[in-house]
Amino acid sequence: MTSAFHLQDYFFHGRRLRSPFPLPSLPLWPALDTEGRPDITLCFGETPASLANPLWSSPFVQIGRDKGALVNIAAVGRFWLPDNGPVTIQPSQGSEPFEIETILLGTVAGILLHQRSMLPLHASCVVLDGSAIAIGGSSASGKSALAAALVRRGALLLTDDLCVLGASKHSVHAVAGTMHARLWPDVMDRLEIPSELRLPTRPVHPKHAVVLPAAEARAWPLQLLVRLGSSNLASEPVLERQQDLASLFPPDTLVYQRKIGQLFGNAATELCGLTALARHVSRYSLRTTKALGHLEQCADLILNALRGEA
Repeated sequence: MTSAFHLQDYFFHGRRLRSPFPLPSLPLWPALDTEGRPDITLCFGETPASLANPLWSSPFVQIGRDKGALVNIAAVGRFWLPDNGPVTIQPSQGSEPFEIETILLGTVAGILLHQRSMLPLHASCVVLDGSAIAIGGSSASGKSALAAALVRRGALLLTDDLCVLGASKHSVHAVAGTMHARLWPDVMDRLEIPSELRLPTRPVHPKHAVVLPAAEARAWPLQLLVRLGSSNLASEPVLERQQDLASLFPPDTLVYQRKIGQLFGNAATELCGLTALARHVSRYSLRTTKALGHLEQCADLILNALRGEA
């Protein structure tokens, strides 16, 4: 894994990321834009085994008092994120490039974005007719599956599971992230995704990264935010317009790894972003069911809402 590759620049949630190994889930940085230096650089090397006296720890993540962070996934490797420095990767023996990419574009990306004072939502996002639709929810709520169902109806994937927001005086925009959606086998079968478009994420793990038609790598105006929730009582999906600020709460299931953003002192960034969502973006709640057969129905409800906003 540590053999040298050609350095390549990628579009990483609005930032220019330089990697020594291929990252097929990310769009390439525009070839004509060669000025300046990358915002984020990846490299291979030795990392700390652990942080002394960390500010916060979990089984896989440590946040240092100097705003450095260490991610340790024993089967894959360690990722050292110093504050505003290059990200150092120390792969574990026998780890595969696609495993490194999976952790890098998930857990590591969420920490890195908070560390750089950005606001990542726990959301997948698609673009249709020039407008972005963000689908937010907790893990395993069906964000990626619904995004893929919308792509099947003509939308383009903007990012999966992690969506960075930006705001101007009069609008909110969503920024391009990954070009692949990570889906379970039953969803892939339901959406008739060919086997050649299914890429591994972890050895023997059933979830795959799926190649989907992607939107141009830039920021797109965010028109809808749909928050997913499940109901064991509902026999059919229900989409409801949300008018008050309660639609943005609890933020713990909307902001990606919110606890880490708070540790980095990003409360003001979060407040500004959520306020902009309340002012400029139409918000809906979608109560889903556990029936996979309702996936297309959920997609149609969202498309009808988008047309009604036009």
